[in-house]
Amino acid sequence: MSTFGREFKIELISDAVLEGNPWFKDMLALWIPAGDALTPDGTQNHGARLRLAIRNGYLNFYRNGQSIAKVEFKGGRELQASIHNKYVYGAKGSGQSYVQLTSAGFVDIETGQVRPYGGVEELQGWIANANDYTGKEKPFVDAVVAHNPDIIDLEMALPAFDPEDRTAPRMDLVALEPDGDRWKIVFWEAKLVGDARMRRQEAEDFPEVHNQLDQYSRWLGQPGHADCVKDAYQRTCRLLVAFHTLAQRINPAIEPLGSGIIAAARTDALPLGLDMKPRLLIYDFEGKDLAFVKNGHLEKLRGPCGIHVQMVTQPSEMKLGPF
Repeated sequence: MSTFGREFKIELISDAVLEGNPWFKDMLALWIPAGDALTPDGTQNHGARLRLAIRNGYLNFYRNGQSIAKVEFKGGRELQASIHNKYVYGAKGSGQSYVQLTSAGFVDIETGQVRPYGGVEELQGWIANANDYTGKEKPFVDAVVAHNPDIIDLEMALPAFDPEDRTAPRMDLVALEPDGDRWKIVFWEAKLVGDARMRRQEAEDFPEVHNQLDQYSRWLGQPGHADCVKDAYQRTCRLLVAFHTLAQRINPAIEPLGSGIIAAARTDALPLGLDMKPRLLIYDFEGKDLAFVKNGHLEKLRGPCGIHVQMVTQPSEMKLGPF
């Protein structure tokens, strides 16, 4: 199979690297861990806050569920961020190219010359530009992250394993859930209630979302895949703790990590468990889509499809429940 991993050489982030790449320090300063809606000061979505996700050899920073920057060490030493040109250049950006940001800065669209990074105000401007491309589902995903301190990943991409299908399915949310004396990994797919993939008119057919979740389960059921995922997410927790310690030097007021993340990161932690059946989270815009329930679509998902479904009609229902 293609490798599924979660790694980052955090030991390469020295004081010199931080001082030479102020944009990275600013990103870390703006990082707000999952669970911010549970904090007393109610900081959820205030200002240009970012989420941090560990990948296989790089990081992603997110805002409102939208990836803002991919950060990696190019050539093993030089820290670099790749940012969509429409975020950096705003209305002057076009196409799907990415701007490379390094210690030297980035290419100015007007002059074609490299210019220095302009500080946190410039980063906040890029984040504001990205907000124009979020749609409705991605902010919902971010709001769920804000209500669940033990979410450990966003947009989990699965390497393709079927020679006939080279696509990489993505799970929207990866969370930890208590499981006896240890923690287990659970996956959530987020959908808006109006999404046609959750409805079928023909009684004998399953909706498309059933096939989507079944594809995830089949991937996890392949030999070695589940163990690979469990190991990768144990490393994720340890890296999140390490990055939190680093970010705390820059922003002493950073919110704490979830208790599950901290527990799973300990050197004596039990191996993580894994729920092989992804779950479905549906946002129902304050319960206004009565037809989804009245016409039996929810019942079909929970009954014949056998999917664990959690409906969200208000913020208090964003706390992910156990199965």
